Amino acid sequence: MKILHRELSRRSDVRERFLREGYVANRVDHPGAVKVLDDDVVADGPDAGTAYLVMELLEGESLQDRLEREPPLGEVEFLRMAQCVLEVLEAAHSRGVVHRDLKPENIFLARAETGASAGTVQVKVLDFGLARLLQGEAITTYGLALGTPSFMSPEQAAGRIDEIDGRTDLFALAATGFRVRSSQRIHEGDNPVELVGKMAKIPAPHLGTVAPDVSAPFARVIDRALQFRREDRYESAAAMREDIRLAIDELEKDAPPMRIAVSAPPLPRPPRGSPVARHEATMDVSDGDLETLRSADEESIRIPRNRSPLPWIALVVLAGFGVKLGFDRGTWHRWVEQLSPPPSVSVASASAEAVDASHDAFVSDAALAPKPPAASAPASSTHRSPPPKPGPGKVHKGPGKPLTPLHQ
Repeated sequence: MKILHRELSRRSDVRERFLREGYVANRVDHPGAVKVLDDDVVADGPDAGTAYLVMELLEGESLQDRLEREPPLGEVEFLRMAQCVLEVLEAAHSRGVVHRDLKPENIFLARAETGASAGTVQVKVLDFGLARLLQGEAITTYGLALGTPSFMSPEQAAGRIDEIDGRTDLFALAATGFRVRSSQRIHEGDNPVELVGKMAKIPAPHLGTVAPDVSAPFARVIDRALQFRREDRYESAAAMREDIRLAIDELEKDAPPMRIAVSAPPLPRPPRGSPVARHEATMDVSDGDLETLRSADEESIRIPRNRSPLPWIALVVLAGFGVKLGFDRGTWHRWVEQLSPPPSVSVASASAEAVDASHDAFVSDAALAPKPPAASAPASSTHRSPPPKPGPGKVHKGPGKPLTPLHQ
């Protein structure tokens, strides 16, 4: 029996989704799909309003339980099991049903108790609670039901519901094979929302990169079904099942049938912290969680790239040279003299000579000799010092003429 929590049963949308599992599972109509015999809601008493399902009784263990004990599941053993799952998926997809939550916990290895097949395994697919019908009917959900993060296809993790089809289930089955062979998840994350984001954005690594000893046929099947784009995966469950048949022929043509040991007790399970032993619950991600995920993705795009500071340093240096060339000492003095015109010729001459003295690289020793002030020289004197010859960057000044700018 499968019982919905009483508090959740009070929500009509959750209760309807729970009860429709029986309808969807029975619609598949395949021996490998678990049968739901009855469904109802408790009418009275302390559990009034609680919804429940009654399913066929199965003896055996889930694939998750099988992975948690020794010996390890072999490649051929898993591929044969996957063939049985694909038969169920083929029947479901042909009836417009996509499981959407395929994982080791939902693959049951039922033990046949009687008849010629006693001791052999029949694979059963459980839990069609998240199954989606591809015929346009509305599905009421609690939040936004996505499935189990590490088994979600990229389109499922991204919430692109319109793109979910049978290839979504093929991805989940291959993700199961990835974990069986490598004991790792496709991606790791600190929390379910981070993991969902990675599944939506980052392609799955090739199986050979995490399990170098994997066989080529096994890796071929898993890698193709895990392709990021739906168009690059197997087009159908039947196509994947056929390739698995070829892979099994390549690996071991005469492999014995799968059996579950019933006489000897199972060996102790590995610690719960090991990658294979992790149980992952089906999760409901709300619209708010997806909005946070989208905001985080958008923010990561805005992170600036590291840029070299050399262009800015070069720009500052060039600007410094420009200031140096435009504001040398001579130019600065000339600008001051232009803003403050000389009150008399003698003062202007003295200022000009002071400027000339600053350019000792262009003036001879004779030009630097002291000159008598122009006002104290006798008007009738015949002895005059010859006027200095104009040198580079100098202008010869006559008495009473205004000072003109020098040119460098």
